[in-house]
Amino acid sequence: MICGTLPAWRAAAGAAQASSAAAVRFISGSREISSSSMTSFCAEVARFAAMKPNPMSLHSWLNELRDPRRMAQFLHDELPVRFAERIRWIEQISEWDQITELVDAHDTHMDAFFYVRQVEPGDRRFKLAIQQILQKENNMVELLTKSMHKLRDARGSGDEFDSFACTFMDDFLLSRLGCNSLMSQYLATHSRSTGIVDPQCDPVQLCRKAATEVQLACQDFHGRQPVVQVEGYSASGEADVPGSMPRFAYIPGILSFIMRELLKNSYRATLDAAKCEDELANRPVDIIVCVSEKHVMIRLSDQAKGIPMDVGARVWSYMYTTAKGPANPLAGHGVGLPLSRLYARYLGGSLDLVSLPGYGTDAYLSLPRVDTELKEVVPDDDQAQVSSMNYFTV
Repeated sequence: MICGTLPAWRAAAGAAQASSAAAVRFISGSREISSSSMTSFCAEVARFAAMKPNPMSLHSWLNELRDPRRMAQFLHDELPVRFAERIRWIEQISEWDQITELVDAHDTHMDAFFYVRQVEPGDRRFKLAIQQILQKENNMVELLTKSMHKLRDARGSGDEFDSFACTFMDDFLLSRLGCNSLMSQYLATHSRSTGIVDPQCDPVQLCRKAATEVQLACQDFHGRQPVVQVEGYSASGEADVPGSMPRFAYIPGILSFIMRELLKNSYRATLDAAKCEDELANRPVDIIVCVSEKHVMIRLSDQAKGIPMDVGARVWSYMYTTAKGPANPLAGHGVGLPLSRLYARYLGGSLDLVSLPGYGTDAYLSLPRVDTELKEVVPDDDQAQVSSMNYFTV
């Protein structure tokens, strides 16, 4: 059933039995909805959940959606479809209303759906509504991660549950990434015509910046840092000369996130493997960036003894982590790798790991370079999904 029972809606339903004029304040605190409106609101969520999303390419972002007014109209039409789909996914979990984090996630999405549907794109309050939606769901990854662990405790662990949890998280968080990227793009176009997209993104420089940032985090947290080298090559085989590497249109924030997560895993494993400074110097982390006419390929290699064979594909699971203790600058909630794969997948890319147990691990990131091929991947239950995920290789 689409549109489950929100805490405030439960109060409204109870009040309606005493008075047909009863009204309830919606969870956002900004609107009041009479109990008679609940049925029509639920029907509206269901109607949008049945619609198909409309994925857009980066080319469209930079051309027909370049004007904030046109982007606002697109968001007004598109966001409710994606929000409603995620509401439906939560409600398909039979125990969702017994798990606090899922209830909170459900409330947040109901609120977001309501915001977007109630404010017209030409209204000056539309921009504020988008800002509020982004702000309210900042902790969504943490909420969902905790909810899956609670659900596992309730149902019992096992491969069947892990498969369900990973599919749910992949679909939900990939859809969320798309919405957040579109909303961020809209807000950014008010001050910069290309928004969050850099039409001349330099992958080599971006990798160098990410490598340095994570090195500094290692130094601050562990008191030492791995050696890292970043090289760039064009399709002709020429090595990088500052300013000469081919560029491409991309979202720097996405590429930075992927590289930082890969580097945090690689650096942490390297520090664990190297017991002294001399050994650390002999276990460098290498990043090679290759750019062809249609693709950007990045390989990150370490000599940190690799991933144990008994771990294998579990590195992609939201239910598995090697991090110990509370979150720190180099280890968060244990979902960095699966999230990185989603970030790569969002615009048609892929992320693979190849491990040589006892030696080290290579991560291969592949991204389309042509802006018309950089198109959103948006999960949708109403049409068959062909997964482009790449799994663990040995």
